[in-house]
Amino acid sequence: MTDWKNQFAEKIISLESAVGKIESGDKIWAGGLLSMPVIFLQELDKHLNQFQGCELYTGLMTYPYEFLKPQYKENFKHISLFMGPLERKCQHGGNIEVMNFHFSNFKQTFAKLQPNTVIIEVTPPNADGYVSLGACGGVGSKEALKYAEKVLFVVNDQQPFIGNKDNLIHIDYADFIIEGHHSVATPKAGESSELEQQIAEHVSPYIKDGMTVQIGIGTISNAMGMALRDRKDLGIHTEMFTESLMEMCKAGAVSGKLKNYKPNKIITAFAAGPQEVMDFLHNNDAIEMGGMADVVDAYEVAKNDNFVSINTCVMVDVVGQVASEGVGFSQISGSGGQLDFVRAAGMSKGGVSILALSSTRDGKEGLESNIRIALPTGTPITTPRNDTQVVVTEYGAADLRGLTTPQRVKTLINIAHPEFRDELLEQATKLGLAK
Repeated sequence: MTDWKNQFAEKIISLESAVGKIESGDKIWAGGLLSMPVIFLQELDKHLNQFQGCELYTGLMTYPYEFLKPQYKENFKHISLFMGPLERKCQHGGNIEVMNFHFSNFKQTFAKLQPNTVIIEVTPPNADGYVSLGACGGVGSKEALKYAEKVLFVVNDQQPFIGNKDNLIHIDYADFIIEGHHSVATPKAGESSELEQQIAEHVSPYIKDGMTVQIGIGTISNAMGMALRDRKDLGIHTEMFTESLMEMCKAGAVSGKLKNYKPNKIITAFAAGPQEVMDFLHNNDAIEMGGMADVVDAYEVAKNDNFVSINTCVMVDVVGQVASEGVGFSQISGSGGQLDFVRAAGMSKGGVSILALSSTRDGKEGLESNIRIALPTGTPITTPRNDTQVVVTEYGAADLRGLTTPQRVKTLINIAHPEFRDELLEQATKLGLAK
């Protein structure tokens, strides 16, 4: 056995012993999404009352852990760096506090948090003793390791081995190792609705052969990825690699050869999808998994000419202020990298930012417009109006670039649901926003 193999064997402990390494007052980074050490956290759930004053940092939960219940706040205060469906269920009354920040600030955020304990899933080591951080390696783990006093690797042979330098770490970094093998695949994306396909059709003309694309999270984004399968020589520089992006690659739409920045590479910070996506990522030299702050750095991304950012939102007001992470005082997700990519597209030569949404929603009193005269009180603005370029609904695309305020207002009203257009124009005129 080589030295690293001896080290590996010596560091292996039982699951129960691993939980015993946690101490009251620890500040623990436990990864995000598919990097979260599921088996460890499930065991931790059985011992929560043994600890006091711990803080647990995660993002995008995939399992309804016991520590999410309010009675464990004093044991393990849970802080989420990005909300998903499980976090939303717990935000009112559960054990969760949300930290809102742009993903370009990941390094500064961890410098403030300074977790003393890191527990993350990794792959089995390669021949040189390096493990891969897997499908979600860019979500904070290397930043957290800078401050860690205790490091536990949970080896999972179902994590895809993504072997670029930024996604590798030697087993020297681990103080303890446990093995916990389980699937990290998430459910296959459902079929896009007719409305989502209509939105994708309005976005599609903005994406030409050879452009570099970023596509965000959501069902509209999935439809968008599917609509681009007939393009040629696209590049990918994205926050999250998804099933629809994989389908673009398999359809021959992606080569990356025309990218100015890191040509021929698919740049991403994390990935999720069914097993087919995990298999696509595994040992794929075209994939470069980078740290989140670096991947969403607008100045780096904008080195690509013709960069197009495609993201979804939930509401827009008539001057172009965009809400993507919540409505009123109810939070839905987080800022993520949306504004970083919007600004990257704005700085890119030939670039464009596109924000897509359905024109309506089902409200308490029936159908409501998602294009509003003003956003509801308390609504966080994800993309300011001065950064908003193109907004798309199923009724068309509103290109706001170079328009005055009255022109912006009328252009946005033109893509609202027809039932609300007259009312919106009347309100805007009374307020002096339209002429």
